[in-house]
Amino acid sequence: MSYEYGIATGADREIVREALANYFYPEEPLTLAHRDGPDVTVDDMENALSFLDQGTIILARATSTRQLVGLAIGRPPTGVIVTPITTRKFAEITAFLECLSSRASGSGSSYLVTMLAVHPAHRGHSIGRRLMEEQIRLVRVRWPAVQSVTVEATSATSLRLMKRIGMCETAGLSFAEYRDDVGEQMFLGAGEVIRLEMKLRRKQTCDKSE
Repeated sequence: MSYEYGIATGADREIVREALANYFYPEEPLTLAHRDGPDVTVDDMENALSFLDQGTIILARATSTRQLVGLAIGRPPTGVIVTPITTRKFAEITAFLECLSSRASGSGSSYLVTMLAVHPAHRGHSIGRRLMEEQIRLVRVRWPAVQSVTVEATSATSLRLMKRIGMCETAGLSFAEYRDDVGEQMFLGAGEVIRLEMKLRRKQTCDKSE
Protein backbone atom coordinates (compact mmCIF):
# COMPACT_ATOMS: atom_id res chain seq x y z
CA MET A 1 0.00 0.00 0.00
CA SER A 2 1.25 3.50 -0.79
CA TYR A 3 0.77 6.68 1.22
CA GLU A 4 0.70 10.40 0.54
CA TYR A 5 1.83 13.15 2.91
CA GLY A 6 0.70 16.75 3.15
CA ILE A 7 -0.03 19.67 5.46
CA ALA A 8 -3.49 19.69 7.04
CA THR A 9 -5.84 22.63 6.53
CA GLY A 10 -8.87 23.92 8.38
CA ALA A 11 -11.05 21.64 6.27
CA ASP A 12 -9.35 18.65 7.91
CA ARG A 13 -10.35 19.66 11.44
CA GLU A 14 -12.90 16.92 12.08
CA ILE A 15 -10.86 14.05 10.64
CA VAL A 16 -7.86 15.21 12.68
CA ARG A 17 -10.05 15.31 15.78
CA GLU A 18 -11.32 11.80 15.01
CA ALA A 19 -7.79 10.45 14.52
CA LEU A 20 -6.59 11.96 17.79
CA ALA A 21 -9.61 10.59 19.65
CA ASN A 22 -9.33 7.11 18.13
CA TYR A 23 -5.63 6.30 18.01
CA PHE A 24 -3.55 8.95 19.72
CA TYR A 25 -5.07 9.77 23.11
CA PRO A 26 -6.23 6.17 23.84
CA GLU A 27 -2.56 5.11 23.75
CA GLU A 28 -0.89 8.26 25.13
CA PRO A 29 0.75 7.42 28.50
CA LEU A 30 0.49 10.92 29.99
CA THR A 31 -3.23 10.97 29.20
CA LEU A 32 -3.87 7.44 30.45
CA ALA A 33 -1.83 7.67 33.65
CA HIS A 34 -3.15 10.95 35.02
CA ARG A 35 -4.81 10.76 38.41
CA ASP A 36 -8.04 12.32 37.09
CA GLY A 37 -8.68 9.40 34.74
CA PRO A 38 -7.80 8.37 31.17
CA ASP A 39 -10.18 10.55 29.13
CA VAL A 40 -8.79 13.38 27.03
CA THR A 41 -9.96 16.80 28.18
CA VAL A 42 -11.58 19.35 25.89
CA ASP A 43 -8.81 21.92 26.40
CA ASP A 44 -6.12 19.35 25.52
CA MET A 45 -7.92 18.37 22.31
CA GLU A 46 -8.61 21.98 21.31
CA ASN A 47 -4.97 22.89 21.87
CA ALA A 48 -3.88 20.11 19.50
CA LEU A 49 -6.36 21.27 16.85
CA SER A 50 -5.19 24.88 17.16
CA PHE A 51 -2.02 23.97 15.25
CA LEU A 52 -4.13 23.64 12.10
CA ASP A 53 -4.01 27.44 11.96
CA GLN A 54 -0.20 27.40 12.07
CA GLY A 55 0.16 24.89 9.25
CA THR A 56 2.21 22.47 11.34
CA ILE A 57 0.03 19.35 11.24
CA ILE A 58 1.19 16.82 8.65
CA LEU A 59 -1.15 14.04 7.56
CA ALA A 60 -0.53 10.63 6.03
CA ARG A 61 -3.27 9.23 3.80
CA ALA A 62 -3.65 5.91 2.03
CA THR A 63 -3.31 6.71 -1.67
CA SER A 64 -6.07 4.40 -2.84
CA THR A 65 -8.76 5.22 -0.26
CA ARG A 66 -7.69 8.69 0.97
CA GLN A 67 -8.15 7.37 4.53
CA LEU A 68 -6.23 9.35 7.16
CA VAL A 69 -3.78 6.83 8.61
CA GLY A 70 -1.32 9.00 10.55
CA LEU A 71 -0.47 12.49 11.69
CA ALA A 72 2.28 14.54 13.30
CA ILE A 73 1.76 17.87 15.05
CA GLY A 74 4.55 20.41 15.50
CA ARG A 75 4.96 23.61 17.49
CA PRO A 76 7.19 26.36 16.06
CA PRO A 77 9.77 28.09 18.28
CA THR A 78 7.39 31.01 18.76
CA GLY A 79 4.39 28.76 19.29
CA VAL A 80 2.55 28.88 22.60
CA ILE A 81 -0.55 27.27 24.04
CA VAL A 82 -3.32 29.54 22.80
CA THR A 83 -6.24 27.47 24.06
CA PRO A 84 -7.32 28.42 27.60
CA ILE A 85 -6.31 25.74 30.11
CA THR A 86 -9.48 24.95 32.01
CA THR A 87 -8.83 21.55 33.60
CA ARG A 88 -6.44 20.36 36.28
CA LYS A 89 -5.43 17.46 34.05
CA PHE A 90 -4.24 19.53 31.08
CA ALA A 91 -2.60 22.04 33.45
CA GLU A 92 -0.60 19.24 35.07
CA ILE A 93 0.34 17.62 31.76
CA THR A 94 1.57 21.01 30.53
CA ALA A 95 3.51 21.64 33.73
CA PHE A 96 5.08 18.16 33.56
CA LEU A 97 6.34 18.78 30.03
CA GLU A 98 7.61 22.25 30.95
CA CYS A 99 9.56 20.68 33.82
CA LEU A 100 11.05 18.13 31.42
CA SER A 101 11.97 20.91 28.98
CA SER A 102 13.75 22.84 31.74
CA ARG A 103 15.98 19.81 32.34
CA ALA A 104 17.05 19.50 28.71
CA SER A 105 20.63 20.20 27.78
CA GLY A 106 19.81 21.63 24.35
CA SER A 107 20.13 25.31 23.54
CA GLY A 108 18.92 27.79 20.95
CA SER A 109 15.65 27.89 19.05
CA SER A 110 13.85 24.58 18.67
CA TYR A 111 10.78 23.20 16.89
CA LEU A 112 8.85 20.69 19.03
CA VAL A 113 6.97 17.76 17.51
CA THR A 114 4.25 17.35 20.13
CA MET A 115 2.21 14.45 18.74
CA LEU A 116 2.81 11.50 16.44
CA ALA A 117 0.21 8.81 15.75
CA VAL A 118 -0.32 6.04 13.21
CA HIS A 119 -3.51 4.04 12.73
CA PRO A 120 -3.02 0.52 14.21
CA ALA A 121 -3.95 -1.18 10.93
CA HIS A 122 -1.20 0.70 9.07
CA ARG A 123 1.72 0.32 11.44
CA GLY A 124 4.89 -1.36 10.22
CA HIS A 125 5.02 0.66 6.98
CA SER A 126 7.44 3.39 8.19
CA ILE A 127 4.63 5.97 8.32
CA GLY A 128 5.81 7.36 11.65
CA ARG A 129 9.34 7.76 10.34
CA ARG A 130 8.12 9.50 7.18
CA LEU A 131 5.90 11.85 9.19
CA MET A 132 8.93 12.87 11.26
CA GLU A 133 10.98 13.39 8.10
CA GLU A 134 8.22 15.59 6.68
CA GLN A 135 8.17 17.64 9.90
CA ILE A 136 11.92 18.13 9.71
CA ARG A 137 11.65 19.13 6.06
CA LEU A 138 8.93 21.65 6.97
CA VAL A 139 11.16 23.23 9.59
CA ARG A 140 14.09 23.56 7.18
CA VAL A 141 11.90 25.32 4.61
CA ARG A 142 9.78 27.59 6.81
CA TRP A 143 12.13 28.29 9.73
CA PRO A 144 15.68 27.96 8.35
CA ALA A 145 17.20 29.68 11.39
CA VAL A 146 15.80 27.09 13.81
CA GLN A 147 18.64 25.13 15.33
CA SER A 148 16.96 21.86 16.30
CA VAL A 149 13.89 19.64 16.30
CA THR A 150 12.84 18.15 19.64
CA VAL A 151 10.43 15.41 20.69
CA GLU A 152 9.04 14.20 24.01
CA ALA A 153 8.89 10.41 23.71
CA THR A 154 6.28 8.91 26.03
CA SER A 155 6.65 5.26 24.99
CA ALA A 156 9.40 2.78 24.19
CA THR A 157 8.16 2.59 20.59
CA SER A 158 8.44 6.33 19.98
CA LEU A 159 11.81 6.40 21.76
CA ARG A 160 13.19 3.73 19.42
CA LEU A 161 11.90 5.57 16.36
CA MET A 162 13.43 8.88 17.40
CA LYS A 163 16.81 7.27 18.01
CA ARG A 164 16.66 5.49 14.64
CA ILE A 165 16.25 8.79 12.82
CA GLY A 166 19.24 10.26 14.65
CA MET A 167 17.80 12.08 17.66
CA CYS A 168 19.72 12.17 20.94
CA GLU A 169 18.41 12.12 24.50
CA THR A 170 18.71 15.42 26.38
CA ALA A 171 16.54 14.84 29.49
CA GLY A 172 14.12 12.48 31.19
CA LEU A 173 11.40 12.74 33.83
CA SER A 174 9.63 9.80 35.47
CA PHE A 175 6.07 9.74 36.74
CA ALA A 176 7.28 8.66 40.17
CA GLU A 177 9.49 11.70 40.74
CA TYR A 178 6.94 14.28 39.61
CA ARG A 179 4.59 15.15 42.47
CA ASP A 180 2.33 17.97 43.61
CA ASP A 181 2.89 20.29 46.57
CA VAL A 182 1.67 17.72 49.09
CA GLY A 183 3.72 14.88 47.62
CA GLU A 184 0.96 13.15 45.65
CA GLN A 185 1.96 11.47 42.41
CA MET A 186 0.07 13.11 39.54
CA PHE A 187 0.78 10.41 36.95
CA LEU A 188 0.30 6.88 38.24
CA GLY A 189 2.55 3.96 37.44
CA ALA A 190 6.19 3.69 36.46
CA GLY A 191 6.21 5.66 33.22
CA GLU A 192 8.87 8.04 32.00
CA VAL A 193 9.06 10.70 29.29
CA ILE A 194 12.32 11.25 27.41
CA ARG A 195 13.15 14.44 25.57
CA LEU A 196 15.24 14.05 22.42
CA GLU A 197 16.83 16.52 20.04
CA MET A 198 18.13 16.60 16.47
CA LYS A 199 20.45 19.46 15.61
CA LEU A 200 19.79 20.91 12.17
CA ARG A 201 22.68 23.30 11.61
CA ARG A 202 25.67 21.17 12.50
CA LYS A 203 26.70 17.54 12.70
CA GLN A 204 25.34 15.75 15.76
CA THR A 205 26.82 12.84 17.66
CA CYS A 206 24.94 11.32 20.58
CA ASP A 207 26.72 10.54 23.82
CA LYS A 208 27.63 6.84 23.68
CA SER A 209 26.32 6.39 27.21
CA GLU A 210 22.72 6.87 26.02
